[in-house]
Amino acid sequence: MNKILCILAGIILLPAFSSQQASCEQTSSRYVTLQYTGKEELRTFADNIELPASLSQQMRKNTVTTEEEVLAKTDIIVEKAETVLDMFPANLHFTLILLPSAKDISKVFFQKYSKNVDYLSFYSLSEKTIYISVKDANLHVLAHEIGHAIVDHFFNVRPPYNIHELMAQFTEKHITD
Repeated sequence: MNKILCILAGIILLPAFSSQQASCEQTSSRYVTLQYTGKEELRTFADNIELPASLSQQMRKNTVTTEEEVLAKTDIIVEKAETVLDMFPANLHFTLILLPSAKDISKVFFQKYSKNVDYLSFYSLSEKTIYISVKDANLHVLAHEIGHAIVDHFFNVRPPYNIHELMAQFTEKHITD
C-alpha cells in the first residue's frame, strides 16, 4: 500500500518538477513511515520543524542524517502530542508524505475528495496518512495533523468531525507547553 502511495505521489508531483524525474524515498521509525521526493525537500522540512528547548533535549545525539533527524523530531512530537491529549493508542503508526507546497496539497485533496481546498496539510483517515506542505510546515501544523492521527488510532468508533478537529487544535496549541 505504501509503495502505491509513493508511486501516486511521484505521478502527481511529476509535472511540478518539469524535467526532473520524481522519485520517492521512504524510511520508517516507531510511529511514522516517511515518504518524500528529494533530499533538498527533506532538509527544508527538517529546518522548518523547530523544536522548543523542552523537546529538543529529547533528540537523540546520534542523528547523523537528515532522515534520522526528521524521524526523531516526528517521534518526539508524537510522544508529546500523546501526553497533551492523554491518549496513548496501541500500535500507533501512520504515513507522513512530504509535498513541496500547499498547491500540491490542494491537488492531492481534490484528487481524493473532489473538493477544492487551500490547506497546508491534511490527515486522511482512510489511509492513516498525513500530507504536509514542506514550504509551509512548522511544529504547530505537524502537531495538529499528528493530533488527528492519535485521535483516529485511539477510538474504536471515530468521534464526530468537530470533536476530532477540536482535539487536533488542542494538540497544536499545547505542543510547546
